[in-house]
Amino acid sequence: MSYKRVFIIMAFFLVAASGLLAKLGYYQIIKGQEIARQAVVMRSRQVELKEYNRGDILDCNLLPITGTRAETAAYCLPREMSRNHPSDSSTAGQPAVKSGEQALIRAARILAEVSGNQTSQQLYKELKQAAKSGKPFVRIASNLTPEQTARINSSRLTGVVVAPVIRRYPENGFMAHLLGYSSAGANNKGITGLEKCYDNVLCENTGSQALTSILDARGIAIQGLMFKLRNEQEHYQGTVVLTIDKRIQEAVEQAMNERIKCGAVVVMDVSSKEVLAMASRPTFDPYEVEKIVEDDEKGSLNNRALMAYHPGSIFKILVAAAALEEKLVVLGEQFNCQGKYVFNDQVFIPCLREKGHGNISFAEAFALSCNPSFIATGLRLHREGLIKYAERLHLTDEKLLGYGEYEAGSHIAIENADPAVGNASLGQEGVMLTPLQICNMVATIADDGRYAPPVLVRFTVDREGEKQMLTRPDKEQALSPETARTVQQLMEKVVTEGTGKNAALSEVRVAGKTATSQTGNYNPNGEELLNTWFAGYFPAEKPRWAIVVLAEGGKSGAENAAPVFKAITQQMLMYGVRPLTR
Repeated sequence: MSYKRVFIIMAFFLVAASGLLAKLGYYQIIKGQEIARQAVVMRSRQVELKEYNRGDILDCNLLPITGTRAETAAYCLPREMSRNHPSDSSTAGQPAVKSGEQALIRAARILAEVSGNQTSQQLYKELKQAAKSGKPFVRIASNLTPEQTARINSSRLTGVVVAPVIRRYPENGFMAHLLGYSSAGANNKGITGLEKCYDNVLCENTGSQALTSILDARGIAIQGLMFKLRNEQEHYQGTVVLTIDKRIQEAVEQAMNERIKCGAVVVMDVSSKEVLAMASRPTFDPYEVEKIVEDDEKGSLNNRALMAYHPGSIFKILVAAAALEEKLVVLGEQFNCQGKYVFNDQVFIPCLREKGHGNISFAEAFALSCNPSFIATGLRLHREGLIKYAERLHLTDEKLLGYGEYEAGSHIAIENADPAVGNASLGQEGVMLTPLQICNMVATIADDGRYAPPVLVRFTVDREGEKQMLTRPDKEQALSPETARTVQQLMEKVVTEGTGKNAALSEVRVAGKTATSQTGNYNPNGEELLNTWFAGYFPAEKPRWAIVVLAEGGKSGAENAAPVFKAITQQMLMYGVRPLTR
């Protein structure tokens, strides 16, 4: 053989080897991760640990609000339980029974006894249907006790595993009215609240957390490699980021749990008009909605922060602002209170102080919530003046940016008669507002008269990683800064000298207004049910946060609502939420 021929053969093998090496390098280096991923998919079974495969809802500090609680659950992999067993031969003329089916029957019986959630027949039917349809796993029980967990583990059932499940909602009703809830099952559609508003975003979840079992060539789980935790969080997933501050929300809910059985609280940032907390009582367990709907006499599903009420003397804030803006009154002007305002021989409206306040300045009348003085002031504004300033402050706007419009039935509807104007000036007949609207009014006053609509959502992120910021309108000057600052002085006087002393803090100065509004409803003892309020902000010298408290069925704003305001502000200060310079 000539050297030339040898050289050609060697060159051929060299080129072939180089090609093979190049192809091997391509699959190892460039396509390696993708091939490995495909191999894992082919040779593994996964159990999704998240209760709902939906995106997260986060607070303003990117702390998770959903998916924060884990509990122990039992999972069945029905195909693993039934597919790898040969059929038993028939006996005594009886048809053959698949041992895989026997495994399902046995598992259903044991798991039904342990969990107590379903009968063995129901559980067997569910497992058989899942195996037939190819469903990879069935979560058959949650919130297992240590005893239940031990019984399942000791049963040595094939294809059954005890593992965590990440619950989406707290059972204690934390933020239940704002979050809403989703349907169970594969669709996981948002039914109410933010879950419904942002269903198109939250359903775009690409991250997952699962248990993975590795299979051999026969498709049987390799025992030593069964159910390893896999945490796969892709860079982007459908996410909604709220303006809610979870620390403040927790402070609000704690204060309400301790002090308010029925009512609402709203906390807002004075400058940005962002809602930092919103809670309603009674609350509800999102997992018990069907039972609540069937028998709910307390209105647990109602978000009272977005329901309309008579605001009572809180409305005097608007009356004072309008009269000062129109220069119809000055702080030192004297009024005479004899315990009631008399319209005619048949019609009068009493003052909270039965014997009256006597001669009292307008500033003192605001601090002590003197009804006759504010009826007289309201009559100077007339019906048209009250409506005009309610519109300037957008008082009845039923909008919450990021949440949409809500239907509360709020209104300013005043008849053209002195008694009607007098009642409206006290926040009673003809005036219906939501706690959110009242909080926004207080924030407008505290922000030197600058109005903007309240905001609940900062931005969303879709599965492509696109951040969509919420569009916010510019602020508008609803009141002159001079008028707003004068009302601020009046509201601070309420806390230092008037009816709001129970809201006072030693750490910072606060400002606010109490109210007690009539409802026209009575308890079995014939006593009228009253709604009690405190609306204020702090710190008084540099307003940063506005808070409104509604406590239904109380005695007075001073007794029932002001202490709740104080408890929330104290907790906020303890959390380190300190005043910021503007």
